[in-house]
Amino acid sequence: MTETDRPRGFQRPPRLTDIAQRAGVSIKSVSRVLNDEPYVTEELRAKVLVAVEDLGYVTDNRARVLRTNKSGFLGIIVPDIRNGFFAGLIHQFEKRLSVSGQTMLLGISGERPEREEKYLKLFRQQRVDGLVVLPTGAPSLADVATRVPTVVLDRTHESIHNSVDHVLVRNKEAAYTLTQHLIDKRGLQRVAMVTGEATISSVRERQLGYLEAIEGAGLEPLISAGHTSREAAAEGAIDLMSRIEPPFGVLATGNRMFWAVMTAANHLRLSVPRDVAVVTFDGIGDTSSPGLPPTQAVLPVPTMVARALQLLTERENDPGRPYQSVSLDCDIEYGVTCGCIEPVSASGGPRTARRRSAGVRGH
Repeated sequence: MTETDRPRGFQRPPRLTDIAQRAGVSIKSVSRVLNDEPYVTEELRAKVLVAVEDLGYVTDNRARVLRTNKSGFLGIIVPDIRNGFFAGLIHQFEKRLSVSGQTMLLGISGERPEREEKYLKLFRQQRVDGLVVLPTGAPSLADVATRVPTVVLDRTHESIHNSVDHVLVRNKEAAYTLTQHLIDKRGLQRVAMVTGEATISSVRERQLGYLEAIEGAGLEPLISAGHTSREAAAEGAIDLMSRIEPPFGVLATGNRMFWAVMTAANHLRLSVPRDVAVVTFDGIGDTSSPGLPPTQAVLPVPTMVARALQLLTERENDPGRPYQSVSLDCDIEYGVTCGCIEPVSASGGPRTARRRSAGVRGH
């Protein structure tokens, strides 16, 4: 097909010769600028980049990979972007990667190992420089981690305990602190928990923290568990909370569970925090209710992201070093939903106070 035979409106992609002609420089000079080689004058760089922009030239990433053995891509696999916590992680990665000049490739597993497996394969085909995974149990993850620098974030899986770098949160300690707060500081003798699937390690740890506090106080566990959606959690919360005599407390193990508990309280005409004191996790996204800042364990998202990127760099520089597992504390932010703070301060705005969870037994 000749140029005149091409469909009307079709233009072939611009080439280095086109950029050189537009900029009035040699092809070699164009190549030096695009390859970011040293000793390129600012005048030459400006000429070439203007021509690149005018012509709409797109660099070939395959050539860069062959030349530098780096793609500039970081693959990130999360379960769901509708969850405020996961969205917050993605935002922090994008913020940091934009500074370093890297590009994020995002995969959403939907809590399904087969989808996680698909993205692991796809990202390897794209020659990503590193991977950050919130795992669901994909069988090949441990093997992939021997070939691509990989960090597991927020949660783990039994198949990868000692074979991948981890950045985790002390969920059990935070859940214990929140539950103990309802028992000790609020004096509640009935404290329930609304939670997700125990197959997720972070959820399982929060459940263990709740049970440790409840059993330590000699109280009866009151649990609605196994929920995979806000709607199912709300139904379970309504069923559980309708059978508990007020006043009582509820630990919600995530922002979706918090939404479910608040929905159930509204449905049952229970006042928060007078009839039901609520504490929760995650501290980002859709947890807030107008006038009711939640008492919550706030996950250290910026630190989690920073440490994950640090571990990727260390793995790239020293592939044979021992695997590391970093454990971070949550902050406990005391708000209105547990009854510790009035809904509105003297200045007219909501009040909150932040405390570290480690060693905290209330406030």
